Amino acid sequence: MSDFFDKLKKNIDKGVSKASRKSAEIAEKTKLQTQIMSLKNDKKNEINELGKVTYDMLKEGNLDEEILNLKFESIMEIEKQIEEKEERKENVEKEVEEELEEKEEVQEVEEVNDESEEITCPNCGEKNPQEAKFCQNCGHKLKE
Repeated sequence: MSDFFDKLKKNIDKGVSKASRKSAEIAEKTKLQTQIMSLKNDKKNEINELGKVTYDMLKEGNLDEEILNLKFESIMEIEKQIEEKEERKENVEKEVEEELEEKEEVQEVEEVNDESEEITCPNCGEKNPQEAKFCQNCGHKLKE
């Protein structure tokens, strides 16, 4: 019976850990998506500003390429930041999945180790803790 509760506890712990990691992943992805939307809005505003500056320069007959290049470089920097955030967003999911897989592998190894620390009753075949002197199922003496 103790074995059942131990396994149940491990499965619950595993589920809680997975849910916790997934919620952290969702929070991080939401944060990054908000930043991406903000950067896209900044880019849109910069493009509009570039258009206005270009229009005003052409209207006055004084096209200053240096100012236009600075505006263009500013837009390109925003695009670079957007790409970095989108890449980071994709990597968050991969990182969480890898971390979950590693934890599951460790838990599987621990379970195997736990199982190897059990004694099987020669009388009924029930698995018992290593330190048990008598079988929990039939009462047969396990150790001399």
